[in-house]
Amino acid sequence: MKLAFSWDDGAPEDKRLFELHEKYEIPGMFFVPTRNREGRTVITPEMMRNAESQYVSFGGHTENHTYLTSIPIEDVDEEVKANQEYLENILGHEVCDFCLPGGKYNEEILKIVYRYYKTVRTADTMNFNYSGGVLKPAIHFYPRGFKSLFGNAWRNRSYSELIFLLTHPTNDYFQLVNKIIEKASKKNDNVLMIWGHSWELEKFELWDELENLFTTIQNNFKEKSLHYADMYEVK
Repeated sequence: MKLAFSWDDGAPEDKRLFELHEKYEIPGMFFVPTRNREGRTVITPEMMRNAESQYVSFGGHTENHTYLTSIPIEDVDEEVKANQEYLENILGHEVCDFCLPGGKYNEEILKIVYRYYKTVRTADTMNFNYSGGVLKPAIHFYPRGFKSLFGNAWRNRSYSELIFLLTHPTNDYFQLVNKIIEKASKKNDNVLMIWGHSWELEKFELWDELENLFTTIQNNFKEKSLHYADMYEVK
């Protein structure tokens, strides 16, 4: 198993995530838009420069946190390119990783995004195998519940995980997440990507759950924790 964390939207609460990733020495990727049309505050350039480290990296998330399927295709290039230029000017180096707002895309959009980025991540769940192309996560760190996990596992043809869900019933979402990680750790070819939003962690008081997971990873799966920049090299 290879394990990677990424967080979307660049909310101010990311500062607490920066500290946790440093504390537990677990790499995390943070996808940051230039601004957020939904009205959410975005972290400042100074916060990004101060936070970037061995365990904190940054990627693109469009100029305005725009769902790219909601705008004319001729506007997609500028949404993607302008945000990349913004981040590269702040950080002083190439920014190679991108997350699609809302996970929304089509093939035409992907062609444009890949002009600028090496990796593109969706907002899926219950995907456990990576054979190249778009990166699709396994777990959303948010209590989506059994029904959501089951439906996404079925849609993504994660049949082994479907069986696992049926044979390990529980109402504790995060207990189930830990069991899924333990199961995935036994297969060398699994790529387990966990994603979320710091503002959700704050709103739903999930910080203790995340720190419990980080403790478990540090104690049991530390060597499997992957720098996001290496994702496209995983086979």
